[in-house]
Amino acid sequence: MVLRAADKTIVQCAIVGDGMVGKSAMAFCFLGQNLPNEYVATVFENYAGRISVAGEQYTVSIFDSAGQHCYEGLRAYTYKDSEVYVVCYSVVDRESFQNVRDFWIPEAKSSTKRRKPVILVGTQADLRSEESCNVDSVVKVDEGNELAKEIGADCFMECSSFHNKGVKEVFENAVKTALKYRKKKTNIFNRILRRYVTPN
Repeated sequence: MVLRAADKTIVQCAIVGDGMVGKSAMAFCFLGQNLPNEYVATVFENYAGRISVAGEQYTVSIFDSAGQHCYEGLRAYTYKDSEVYVVCYSVVDRESFQNVRDFWIPEAKSSTKRRKPVILVGTQADLRSEESCNVDSVVKVDEGNELAKEIGADCFMECSSFHNKGVKEVFENAVKTALKYRKKKTNIFNRILRRYVTPN
């Protein structure tokens, strides 16, 4: 199926973040597919899933991009073609959390001329309570909220693909946020247009 960006029922969404934080697992979970048994590094994948928001059906076109920092050039196209960014870190990987501020948000800003909405997502929330978890690497919910404020994210939430908890809500918020920004852009365009329309 070819997705047309001009179709108002399609929301273009980019998932970015460090490798091995569960970005692809989150996409698979949303699509109702089985989670992969072992990690395979993603270079670029495109998925599409349906979701109902406020009684309307939408198709979320998901760009799942490489988490390795060296693929910046490839991700540039993803940023430009997306309406909303889902920026991920693992709640049990502090380095991936710090890279949101230090790498992913700066890269996203440098790849597009205008601001686009950001959903900040802490993934792998089910691992936080495991005894084998490195306590020093754990990122608390309060820290996620603070980072969301710092980077100007439109929404912050945590999810667990393993337990299918919070994943649907991630993409619901992605759609809602994209629709809000579409409306905002339309209102701005209409105000500008009215300035240049000569009264009869």
